[in-house]
Amino acid sequence: MAYFIVIYSKYFIVLFLLLFVLCGFYSLRYERAAEQTQTANLQTVFLFLTQFSAYLTIVIRTQKTEYLIFYAFLQILTLTVPIFFSLLYKGTNRVLLNHMCMLLSAGMIILTRLDLSKAKRQLFFCTVSFVLALVVPEIVGSVRYLKNLGWLYCFIGIGAILAVLVLGQVTNGSKITFTVGGLTFQPSEFVKILYVFFLASVLAKGADLKRVVLAGIGAAVHVLILVMSKDLGSALIYFVVYVLMITIASHHLWYLAAGGIVGGGASVVAYKLFSHVQVRVQAWKDPWSVIDNQGYQITQSLFAMSRGGLFGLGIGKGTPDDIPFVETDFVFAALIEELGLLFGIGIILAEIVLFLSLMRLAAGLKDGFYKNICVGFAVLYLFQTFLTIGGGTKFIPLTGVTLPFISYGGSSIISTILMFAVILGIFELRYEEEIKIEKQRRKRAKQAD
Repeated sequence: MAYFIVIYSKYFIVLFLLLFVLCGFYSLRYERAAEQTQTANLQTVFLFLTQFSAYLTIVIRTQKTEYLIFYAFLQILTLTVPIFFSLLYKGTNRVLLNHMCMLLSAGMIILTRLDLSKAKRQLFFCTVSFVLALVVPEIVGSVRYLKNLGWLYCFIGIGAILAVLVLGQVTNGSKITFTVGGLTFQPSEFVKILYVFFLASVLAKGADLKRVVLAGIGAAVHVLILVMSKDLGSALIYFVVYVLMITIASHHLWYLAAGGIVGGGASVVAYKLFSHVQVRVQAWKDPWSVIDNQGYQITQSLFAMSRGGLFGLGIGKGTPDDIPFVETDFVFAALIEELGLLFGIGIILAEIVLFLSLMRLAAGLKDGFYKNICVGFAVLYLFQTFLTIGGGTKFIPLTGVTLPFISYGGSSIISTILMFAVILGIFELRYEEEIKIEKQRRKRAKQAD
């Protein structure tokens, strides 16, 4: 019996994930949280079954109780988080929370298979993040002057990444980490949130030339400091977020064209100035010619994905350890090798549902500040996902950024969960506004009678 479970569980894992994603797309037809309840409940069932199938395989293969205990804690966390949010906030979008938990689960599954100690550490950061996230919607809803602190966000963000430039530690050739009290974190991950808040505040009342220039000055300082720190992946994300936010806020496509020209020119300059960029471009152009050196990572990633096929080799049957930094830069390749191409497609579709949910929320908001926040976070999330998956599949040169919710890293997971907690706070604001409008409508109807 155990043999058949190990052999055939991979098919059920893919099936449950795809059914989960199908429910996610179906839920997009509804705007209100109350209308999504049945779909969200069905998603919860598929989330449970996906985790159960994966960890049943892991426990059978390892025959170790500690994996079973870890699974129990993960299952409790991912199933109770949407419930707690729904109890605290009536406007909570449970479908969005379900997708967050499914992506976290996918990352935990492959990380558990790679290194249980790292998985435990990641689960701890997830738990802390969700505890902090529970109060974020309340802050977003009650502290209404957040929209007036644009330049404060800018100065705090610049100060944080400037401190890393001066005092930070060099990691893989870049100054991106900072250690305080024995804890190492990456400030640029948290500054992303402040950066979007800054741009959203400056552009809240419109995107005329003056505001675009002012936002551009603040954005340029962020980007230049990151470039000096050689954190080029984050610099690219910051730049693209600025360009797309001003394009959408102003409704002028020529900003996008100008951003493309500037970005292209900056890429050429970066190629000339930084040797590690030249290495990554060489590995992207022809990794086979440098397979023993610069191209080793990407070729091993491609080998792993080619072995996976549609349904993967099965959990524990691949060789993801052959890929350097697999738990961060190449986690998507590890997922495909052991869980299959269809599982990878399901993950991408789940991420697209999150992006569409954020953009639809933005489209229904009147307040420019909150609208811009939704757009900024949606762009940031989708572009970072594109960079990670694109780099790992040789679609674009590797940038070294993490895959949101899935890659290993405390700073990444905490900042991403807090970012979506802000979005949940905006969902709650919209819900309260809808309740207010409905009460006014009923009052007018009574007066008319």
